[in-house]
Amino acid sequence: MEESRIYYPPKRTGTIVHLLLILFFSGGGAWSIWGASNVQVAPQLLPYLALILLSLITVPFLIYRLYALHRSQYSLERGGIQLQWGWRSEKIPMDKVKWVHKAEDLEIPPQPPLIRWPGSVIGFRRFLRGPVVEFMASREKGLVIIATEEGYFAISPFQIEDFILSYNSLTELGSISLLTTQSSRPALILTEISGKKPLLWTFLAGAILNITLLIWTLLIIPSREKVSLGFTPGGIPHEPLESVRLILFPIINTTAYLGNLVLGLFLFRNEENRVLAYILWGGSLLIAIIFHIRMLFILQ
Repeated sequence: MEESRIYYPPKRTGTIVHLLLILFFSGGGAWSIWGASNVQVAPQLLPYLALILLSLITVPFLIYRLYALHRSQYSLERGGIQLQWGWRSEKIPMDKVKWVHKAEDLEIPPQPPLIRWPGSVIGFRRFLRGPVVEFMASREKGLVIIATEEGYFAISPFQIEDFILSYNSLTELGSISLLTTQSSRPALILTEISGKKPLLWTFLAGAILNITLLIWTLLIIPSREKVSLGFTPGGIPHEPLESVRLILFPIINTTAYLGNLVLGLFLFRNEENRVLAYILWGGSLLIAIIFHIRMLFILQ
């Protein structure tokens, strides 16, 4: 048999669910922006702002979960087992693997994580009166449990029987060269970034500029009934609009800030793309400064 086999989790249902959720929350965010731009008094902004914030948090999170689903695989070879799920990866030497069984064959199988949905059964859950299991799966049923000296993993290869058969066959062949134990988690990227003070100051400055723009806007709206957003080519001010329309400034600015932040994290993972990540993060500061300057011109 082949000395290396790659298995994938079922992805179709999870992809559909993620896309529907992304469309739902994106649509809710777009509707909230439209609603915020049409309110007549400042207090009516609050529910729209809450929905916009919810959208800005959930959509990038769901995009990453979809990305992770499509970057998932389980590799078997004579030297060990490799598990990959998005930015999370684990290399397990074959001599560190104690056993591999279907979850349904266990006397008491582990329960899946509390927060889960098709395509994203991710997280940790403890066996009943037992060790912690890390889930890297796309479904609740058809799980395979890998027991190692360091911990337990629950995965969901599409071909369950073939996965276990391949594992048993590879262990019978023996290992010529064992894999080196390696564990990579998304938190490691954040740890690396936290060690770079210029980046931390950039993120902090961007967050402060976002907050100050929002507070400034919320202070202006009650004090001015109408504002003019710029001038015509002839130098004449545009027809004044309700001041509540200014809320679009912090909404657009925050969207750009979070979008550049998330995309920059994706790029930062590879050394050759880090310059692009720095450009995106620096661009967020520039955009925020431009919005502040624009606000000054509007108020003159």
